[in-house]
Amino acid sequence: MSADLQFASDLSDALRVVLREAREAAALSLGEVAARSGLNRQAITFIETGERRPTTETLSRLTMALGLRPSEAWARAEARIPAKEWKRQFQIMTTPKV
Repeated sequence: MSADLQFASDLSDALRVVLREAREAAALSLGEVAARSGLNRQAITFIETGERRPTTETLSRLTMALGLRPSEAWARAEARIPAKEWKRQFQIMTTPKV
């Protein structure tokens, strides 16, 4: 896997952990989050386990059901990635390919 794809995968993994931790911190069951978000429990389980990646709409519904703004969930996920990895990724993505 290329470095940029690995980084994207790492960020997605961090986001799923943030979502699961937010649900657990709020002491909400999968069923409660499903009822609040309009998603089914299986979809939430797949997102939390990394079997599926949420669309923007799904992420918005899920984060709001957890009492978070989508941007807050992303910020928490981003904070899980070490600064040196962000710097390295920016260098990779901004270096012109010849």
